[in-house]
Amino acid sequence: MANRVFTAMTIVVVVMLFMVCGNALSAGSGKNITSKEIRGNIFASAYLSDNTNIMVGDSGKIYLSAGTNGNWILIPSGTTEQLFSVSFVDSRNGWVSGSSGTILHTSDGGRAWEKQRSNVDKHLFGIHFFDPLRGTAVGDWGAIVITEDGGRNWKDAHLPEDVVLYGVRTTKTGGVIVGEFGNIFRSNDMGRTWNKGPAIVEQSLFCLSEYEGTMVAGGLEGVLIHSTDGGKTWKRSTSPLNQSIYGIDVRGISGYAVGNRGTVLRTADGGKTWSAIGVPLGIQLFWFGTVQISPIGNLPRGFGAGAHGLNFRLSDKEISW
Repeated sequence: MANRVFTAMTIVVVVMLFMVCGNALSAGSGKNITSKEIRGNIFASAYLSDNTNIMVGDSGKIYLSAGTNGNWILIPSGTTEQLFSVSFVDSRNGWVSGSSGTILHTSDGGRAWEKQRSNVDKHLFGIHFFDPLRGTAVGDWGAIVITEDGGRNWKDAHLPEDVVLYGVRTTKTGGVIVGEFGNIFRSNDMGRTWNKGPAIVEQSLFCLSEYEGTMVAGGLEGVLIHSTDGGKTWKRSTSPLNQSIYGIDVRGISGYAVGNRGTVLRTADGGKTWSAIGVPLGIQLFWFGTVQISPIGNLPRGFGAGAHGLNFRLSDKEISW
């Protein structure tokens, strides 16, 4: 995967026409489909509740899980832009970011979406909200936009340097951003300004997870790093594989990371060390772009997806396709 672009998650432009009425769209016009009917690439996902998931990806596609039978509802999004990232603060309020400055918002659990004006035209690869009001989106050419009113107004906080930013976590005091060439930026003034920290690795960092002050990031060539002080200091993690990591989620001591060639990793010590979960040979032809851990229960259970709509469920060390 090249440093400068998201080539491993190839952007396929497929024009989709939706009959819309205004900016917000109702799930009543959504189409019920099975997992095997999903063909487009999936770049990001989220848990809305223990039994409800959402996935976003190619050509403005948004999928909402329909019960526990493995079926999905294809939700009209009102856009054909690529959708790269999704963030929910509760079971109803969520945001999606995508290509050409796209930001979408839902207040009804992903059933209807409306466009928000980001005031940038750059690709926004990452978005994250700390609460229903405060959020940050980041992307190409040092693009950073912040909001303090739920996205009704987005303010420009871009970096003065040309660096692609891939992952972000908004925190109580500001946030942390990771990007190409191992760059890590922190803010302590609610996201208005960002300072570069010391480089821990040279490889680009594509994804970032945060839980109660512990942060874990992954990227090119299988690099994984972790922080226990909110992103102030970082250490390299131990991993058995060198395949690029595109998605990561760690809660407490448990977590998963996914990536190129069917890579699925598991940690039981908060991201310090990782072990591989075996996948069938045929699955190694695909990349995985996202993984999430259920917010409910003590045993780590997860959900992930990636190339050509392939998605799976995790239960500790077991995968079901």
